[in-house]
Amino acid sequence: MKVSEVSDLVNVHGKNIYNFCRQLTKNKEDADELYQDTFLKAIELCHRIDKGNNPKSYLLSIAVKLWKNRKRKYAWRERIVAMESYQDEIDYDQNQCVNVQTPEDELLEKEWQGIVAKTVGDLKEEYRIPMYLYYTAELSLKEISRILFLPEGTVKSRLYKARNEVKKYLEVKGYGR
Repeated sequence: MKVSEVSDLVNVHGKNIYNFCRQLTKNKEDADELYQDTFLKAIELCHRIDKGNNPKSYLLSIAVKLWKNRKRKYAWRERIVAMESYQDEIDYDQNQCVNVQTPEDELLEKEWQGIVAKTVGDLKEEYRIPMYLYYTAELSLKEISRILFLPEGTVKSRLYKARNEVKKYLEVKGYGR
């Protein structure tokens, strides 16, 4: 693939990659930076991208690797000198349901989506990333296993465990549906 063809990938897969970055980082500024770095790295590695072999999963794997490297660097810096902490908030307006009939139903649906998003966001990283890749990026188990360099069975079990953790948490908190 040529460098000029990477812009086609941005047009085709950019929105999905950005949404994944946003879910992963839970922060608009970090998502913007991760998104840009992903495509810069894609330009750098354009000779490895095969158009016929699902370039979307390759781009997602670049984003995951960059994000893990950032987290590792941040953890290392924290051990040296702790930084001020702040509370991140997810913008739940993106998840607003469109086909709601009453304002009450709309409010309840928005609240429910926020609770589920927060619950998924609180999962361990090993469960959260496959959930985002499966539900947000809508990738198959095979594609997720390639991105995370894990066996397909491991991805399947992590998704199962993640769904169960979310379900248990919601039931304990009284949000059974």
